[in-house]
Amino acid sequence: MRGAQSHGPCGTEGRPVIPANLANNPLLSHWITVQPDGTVDVRCGKVELGQGILSALAQIAADELDVAYGRIRMVPLTTDSSPDEAITAGSRSIEDSGAALRQVGAEVRALFLAAASKLLGTSDLSVVDGVINGSVSYWDLVDDVDLRIEATGSVSPKPVAERRVVGTSPGRLDIPDKVYGRPRFIHDLSLPGMLYGRVVRPPSRGATLVSLDSSAAAALDGVEVVRDGNFLGVIAAREETALRAAELLRCEWAEHDSLPDVDALPDFLMSRDTEDVVLVDESTSDGGVTTLSATYSRPYIAHASMAPSCGVARWDGDKLELWTHSQGVYHLRRDICRALGVAIDQVTVHHVEGAGAYGHNGADDAAFDAVLLARAVNGQAVQVVWSRADELGWAPFGAAMAVHIEADLSSSGDVVAWRQDVYSNGHVSRPGLFDTPSLLGAQLRTGTPPPVSMDPLSPAAAVPSAIPCRCTRFPASTSASTACWRCPFAPRPCGR
Repeated sequence: MRGAQSHGPCGTEGRPVIPANLANNPLLSHWITVQPDGTVDVRCGKVELGQGILSALAQIAADELDVAYGRIRMVPLTTDSSPDEAITAGSRSIEDSGAALRQVGAEVRALFLAAASKLLGTSDLSVVDGVINGSVSYWDLVDDVDLRIEATGSVSPKPVAERRVVGTSPGRLDIPDKVYGRPRFIHDLSLPGMLYGRVVRPPSRGATLVSLDSSAAAALDGVEVVRDGNFLGVIAAREETALRAAELLRCEWAEHDSLPDVDALPDFLMSRDTEDVVLVDESTSDGGVTTLSATYSRPYIAHASMAPSCGVARWDGDKLELWTHSQGVYHLRRDICRALGVAIDQVTVHHVEGAGAYGHNGADDAAFDAVLLARAVNGQAVQVVWSRADELGWAPFGAAMAVHIEADLSSSGDVVAWRQDVYSNGHVSRPGLFDTPSLLGAQLRTGTPPPVSMDPLSPAAAVPSAIPCRCTRFPASTSASTACWRCPFAPRPCGR
């Protein structure tokens, strides 16, 4: 690769455009460190969920730096040193983190080329695997290049034609450990002197703990019983002892109806007070002669990851260190601090891979369970692994939805008007997004209900399955096929 290009893309006022995630984390040293041994540490704020994102980001970094893919070491996300890129969700890691890393790589490469130009006395430079003009390498220059500066946006990333790594298929960074069964997942994490915790859940949501007899559990060797409001758990030196201790707790709970009838969810959703969000309103007069309508729904859906949620926490005085497979470690840290009244700089959160999920699973809640239990044994780490009952009864669920659709047809069978209402609670309940903590353990401690998300929801979550079903029921006189109804304004193979 020849010398770096200057003059990055400019905004409307002529200033260089910097990707949003880089603008929020502008120090180059937060993203990339070149090591004297020839490896390159790359940090990002996105996490591996089994989707291969870290391997893809490593390819982007290798391309922009002009180094071999094998030199890249993707450093696990930690709040101590990684950029804060919010959460890994919505299939936006390449769009957001990839764009930031590409710009960072271009600027880091330019800084090393400038140092090499000064050393070699020439501006005619080329880079092959981190070696400039065949004589001096990035790792030779680590003492001459200070990356503790902010990105400027003044250097352009490579044009597509000059990319050599992106678009190829090198081996994924995470696969070998998984194939050969080497410890990689959070469930494999074993810290010195680590204890094992289990949480005892109420029999239903909203239940309160009236009385507790912990004598039988406490009689087991090394067992500690922890109660904080309605949060109840045990700690033991061995996992099987913790499980037995949890079974021996004798609890009396006061229950009340707190959930809707699962067989009548559409009626429940459509009868509640609503906060309306209008997405589209293009009302027009129409010549419809027939109106068709239908209501479709889906229930609350469990994420049901292949492995249960897990967290490991350790307090050292008033400092907390936490290991989690959360998709948003900075957000989780924010909620922990709110729930416990501790300062941000007292909490360090590390990401460790766990089972992936499409959506918000129980990783954050399992982590906070470990945090609460570990407070009782300051100085020792506590691991909490959820049971399947925990996962299917207490983890966040995908939101239930009901969609009511009406379509007006003309005499020739064309759709001339379409009306659609979607009913659902908000679809975002992740930590760190509300004024009060959204962690399950925080709600059990204080008895407060979870915060209610009223984010504008997308009808796309309900439409894809509803439209084809409805369209197959259109009268036979409407000769358009289901494919035509899915895209009514595209050229029609049916001839209509």
